[in-house]
Amino acid sequence: MTPGRQFFPMARAEKVALVVLIGFAAGSFLPIARSVEVAGMALFGWLMAALMLLAPLATLWTFRRRGPRG
Repeated sequence: MTPGRQFFPMARAEKVALVVLIGFAAGSFLPIARSVEVAGMALFGWLMAALMLLAPLATLWTFRRRGPRG
């Protein structure tokens, strides 16, 4: 393997999706999200629910857009 080359090639859209999901997850764990309540539930709970729903959808959408590799 040549230096500087990735072992598993990753498309640009996949990198963007990965960075967005990691950023969203990291932002969800900020201390401010624990003290704010929305509709009787902590903001942290809402963000975790959104992450559980949006992470698979974003991933599937990203791979679906790319299409099959040939």
